[in-house]
Formats: sequence, structure tokens, C-alpha cells
Amino acid sequence: MSQERTKSKHKGFASFLLPSRPPNKVGVAVNRSQSAKEANLKNLAISKRPLSFNMKNGTLKKAGDFLEPPLMPLKRENSLSESNLFNEEHESLIEKPLERYGSHESVLKEAVSCLHKIPTVKARERNYLHGKIGANSLLGPPELDRMCPNRELTIFVGTWNMNGHSPPKELNDFVLPIGMKHVPDILSFGTQESCSERLEWEVSLQETIGPSHILFHSSSLGTLHLCIFIRRDLIWYVSVPEDASLSVRPGSAFRTKGAVASAFMVFGTSFLFVTAHLTAHQEKVKERVSDVKRIVNSLDLPRSLPCKNKAKDVTQNFDYVFWSGDLNFRLATPRSNVLEWLSHTSFPLPAHLPHGYMHHDQLCTVLADGAAFRGFSEAKITFPPTYKYDPGTQNFDSSSKQRTPAYTDRVLYKQKNSRRLSGALEHPPLQCLVYDSVQSITTSDHKPVWGMFRVYLRPGLDTIPLAAGMFNRDVYLEGLKRRAETLSRSKDTSTVCSLQ
Repeated sequence: MSQERTKSKHKGFASFLLPSRPPNKVGVAVNRSQSAKEANLKNLAISKRPLSFNMKNGTLKKAGDFLEPPLMPLKRENSLSESNLFNEEHESLIEKPLERYGSHESVLKEAVSCLHKIPTVKARERNYLHGKIGANSLLGPPELDRMCPNRELTIFVGTWNMNGHSPPKELNDFVLPIGMKHVPDILSFGTQESCSERLEWEVSLQETIGPSHILFHSSSLGTLHLCIFIRRDLIWYVSVPEDASLSVRPGSAFRTKGAVASAFMVFGTSFLFVTAHLTAHQEKVKERVSDVKRIVNSLDLPRSLPCKNKAKDVTQNFDYVFWSGDLNFRLATPRSNVLEWLSHTSFPLPAHLPHGYMHHDQLCTVLADGAAFRGFSEAKITFPPTYKYDPGTQNFDSSSKQRTPAYTDRVLYKQKNSRRLSGALEHPPLQCLVYDSVQSITTSDHKPVWGMFRVYLRPGLDTIPLAAGMFNRDVYLEGLKRRAETLSRSKDTSTVCSLQ
């Protein structure tokens, strides 16, 4: 009887999000009584998302199929305005045991409302416009400083050639890698040779990231797919998204090579994300360079977003550009030499030492001589080649083709930084904080690659066309439903006792 009572609790999806009341609107914080929180949190089990550490000795503790909670939680806060989730007057979540905060949803349930009372006297006052910016405009400096005091955002850019296979059930190593201290404010995922179930892929990403982010925009072309998640806090400060695509094989019915791009603004700063799949084969460097030139001159962006002196080269029209994908540039050196080097090399490579074979890399040569990707940079590569592996293994290509290991999967970045009258840059340089691959995923013949960046925002004008809170609600609800089901299964497993 006791088992039946235990299982009958919280069967509905809403009970796992906000057990004491129906789900609230997206982006609105919820504050409940302490007794209600304790009643619903004390039975929480720890699911596999996120991984937990034993902070005493820095190791993972495993009990059965699930990780035991540590005495202190692994701190993975969002980097934008952490004060939105923590109130200094309340007890910090870090000081509470993880048993009460077993999942990402639990952190959000502790969010304290930031809404302040607006005096009627102030509302009666008339604010006159100064130029195009109101005294209290939605995208102006006061609101930007309130939302983001340091005016910084962190951007995650991931790329993966999926080889047409379904992704693994566990995506933490790619979406929320252990080396990433904070959950980024914006996450972009570009895939090539994507799996046929695009909705399943997007829901899997939403399930892994959790309720703090929403799927803002996604677009695809043939086997290319690009989706962008942003923090819920930011949905009122983002412009309408724009996208464009180009197939570099227009005569082909099945489009596998080309590019997909998405553009939008956050406050007054513009972003362009591009994922591309360029011409394959070792010797076709000129064809890949030609692909890049066609893409940058054919993508018509922006269309409605403000842009001064719109250039033919699409990458010159935005403050920040992130270009990722299977660019197919290879190592121009014999396979035997590369394999011998790999057999005597430990990864990650030390940051202060030069990479043993990057001077043979075709993309490095193209970047150096300016044949393509002008103005773009790439962080130093310290991980092993990402292509080509036997699927399901960590072994390089053992087929009859015997392809040479190479760094085909890359993330490049570019910043348009105008100078002030004093000669100083308007914004600090764009920083790449981490650049790494995901060796643990073996479903494809490519390894995923990701980079995390720090960018800087500037205030915007209220004439910018806003997205008005637009996001993919279906993906959001389905992703959270699956998180709740995972938590439910873990609770049922932990509460069932065996009778002997």
C-alpha cells in the first residue's frame, strides 16, 4: 500500500515544474512558501542531468544507476545577471544541500520575483523622447544595465556532422560539458548530415539544457540544420530573427553542401550565426574557397534589421559573426605521419606549445593568406583530429579508403569593432574562452566541436523590430515533459523496495 501511495504522487507533468500551482508563464519567476517547497523537494531523486561531484575528493559517487548527491552542488550558474536567480536577502542555494535541489528545475523554482512597484505619480509623468531613445526605453542604457550590469554575454557555438545517425540519449558532454562553468546565455547548434528527425533533435537539446533557455529560432536546408537557444530573461530584448540559406550544389535534388544562417539583435548588438558544409575531398581546396565566397556574397542579411552601409559580404554587416561547420579542410601530410604523431601525443596539448601538425592544415593556410574568411579568427586547437572515425569506436578510419585524420570541424569568429574619436576600440575584443571537441560521443564518424565566447552589448533603439517574446513553445513543453519523466522514473526506482 505504501508503494502505491508513493507512486501516485505528482503523476502530472505540471507537478514536476511547480508542484503547488499550475505552470507559470514563460519568463515569470515564481515564489512559493517554504513549506510547499520542502514538501515537494524532499522526495526528489537525482537524475543524470547534471552530473554531480563529491566535493570532498572531487570524484563522482555512483550508487546503482544513479549518481549520489554530493555535499555541495556542482556550480553551473547562468552567466547573465545571476542576481535574477538569487536574492541576497535569501539563503544562497550554494549553502543548501543538493538533496533539496536535485535538478535544474529546482533552481528555477527558487527564483525570486524582480518586479518592483511603480508609483502612480511616476506613471502620470510624461517622458519625452531624446532623439530615438526614450528616457526609459526598453532597449536603452538603464534597462541594459539592469539586465546585464557588466554588459557581457556568453555565447556557445557547437557544430557536429551527425553522419545521418540519431544522437545518443545522453548529450551532457556536448551541451553542458564539465569544463564549462556557467550555462551560456545563447547557445547555437549547427549540424551537418543531420538526423532525419529534426524535432527530436531540438527536443533532446531542450531536455538537456533545461527550462532556463528556450528555442528562439531554427532553420534548415537539406541536411543542414541550425537552432539557437537563448535565456528566457532575454526574450523581450531580442529582435525578430532573420534567416537565409544557400546550396552550393543547386542542381542536386538532395542538398548536402551549402550554408544556413540566422541573424538577430540583442539590445543594440547584432549577431550572425552560420553553419556550413563545404566541398569534400583532400585536394579540393580551391572548391572550398569558392564555396565560402559564394556563401558570403549570396546570403541576403539583414533585411529588416538596421544596418548602416550594407555590404555585399554578409559578414561585414554584423557586430559578431560565428561561422561553424564541417568545412572539410584537411591536413596536407601523409596518413602514416599523422598516425605516428598521434600515437606519441597526449591531449589536450599544452597551450604554450605549438600544435605539431597545424602548419599542414589547409584552413590555417587559407586564413593566413586571406583567400577566404577575411577578418575571421580561430582559437588554438589543443584537441585531437575530429575526422574520420569508425562509428561506435575511437579508432580512426580503418576502411579501404584509409582517410587521413583531419580537423574538418571548426568554429571561426569575427568582430566588427569601430573605433572612437580617441582611437580606442568601442568594445573590448571578442574572447574565445574555451575551444574543445567531444571525444566521448561515437555515433558519428565526426566528433562534435564547441567553443564558448564572451561578447559585449550596447544599448539599442526602440525602433528595432522586436520578437515580442516569440519562441518555440512546443519544443519547450515537450523537452520539459521528458525531463519530468526522467525524474519520475528515477523516483520510482529509488522508492521501490524488493521483497524477499
